[in-house]
Amino acid sequence: MTRPGTGYSRGVSEPLDTGRTELTPDEEARARREHDLDRPEEFDSRNGVDERVGTRASLLPEEQETGSADPEAQAREVLRDSELRTEMPESAPDTFFERRPSGE
Repeated sequence: MTRPGTGYSRGVSEPLDTGRTELTPDEEARARREHDLDRPEEFDSRNGVDERVGTRASLLPEEQETGSADPEAQAREVLRDSELRTEMPESAPDTFFERRPSGE
């Protein structure tokens, strides 16, 4: 069973979280519009999340022991996060930025 408003379920209306970025507020607003981050249903549709979630909801053998309260919702969130990181590499929830001088 999916729960509306959790950020995981189908039909969620909460904006997608980009985590900490180094974008200015204007740049982030532009990126949010360009990538439909404030319209998760549009984001999911454009990226085929709904079509792929069923094949990703099966737990791996090592996950079966622990289980999942909602494997479909878990798969949906993983797919959204993956697509978000692909479209916006500067979005990196729960990670850090590494800076290296050029030439290294």
